[in-house]
Amino acid sequence: MPAPTEVPSSLRQAAEAISATRGHALQLRDVFDRSPIPMVLVDNDRRYQEVNPAARLLARMSLEESRRHQIGDYAPARDRPALLRAWAELMERGSVSGRYHLTFQDGAAMWIFYAAVANALPGQHLVVFVPADWPGEELEEIHREQDADPPSSLSRRQLDVLRLVAVGANASQIASELSISEATVRTHVKHILDRLGAHNRAHAVALAMTQGLLGPPQVPSHP
Repeated sequence: MPAPTEVPSSLRQAAEAISATRGHALQLRDVFDRSPIPMVLVDNDRRYQEVNPAARLLARMSLEESRRHQIGDYAPARDRPALLRAWAELMERGSVSGRYHLTFQDGAAMWIFYAAVANALPGQHLVVFVPADWPGEELEEIHREQDADPPSSLSRRQLDVLRLVAVGANASQIASELSISEATVRTHVKHILDRLGAHNRAHAVALAMTQGLLGPPQVPSHP
């Protein structure tokens, strides 16, 4: 049966959601690590740098093993021209989407839809993909769940600030990550403390963790 040719709109939207965090490592990693949609970050040589849990499960490869490979390592000769054309378009235009015949280490293969964004982080390019035979309604449901506001008394922006507080970012780093002023950061922190009834930042993080508002703290990617 031929693979469908239309890239799902929700896949493009998932890539666009990541694009909104472009250059902001902590925000990008938060979305990247928690997404149920397979995602990878590759360098300028197409070598895997980061592979989220969903992609590792699909490929049945650990992160350490993935980093020893490039996109297309297992592709048969007939599929390499399409891969190289897509990569050239990504480097030239900054984004590309389509379908590709993905081949795994054990020789298994499947058609996928993909959407890629260049320089999601400096020198690292994001590829988001799903099997082409995934039911469209399930992919739409995943996207709606990702877009849904978290069930909390905090706004989405306040949760963004609190997640950065939780990984040890200071006011200057938070302002840089979120493209806001340090004064706005301090205002958000004050409102977070008031809404959670917290005595200080550490108390706010602890309360948010116990209420399930935050995922596990992540180590900052820069000092």
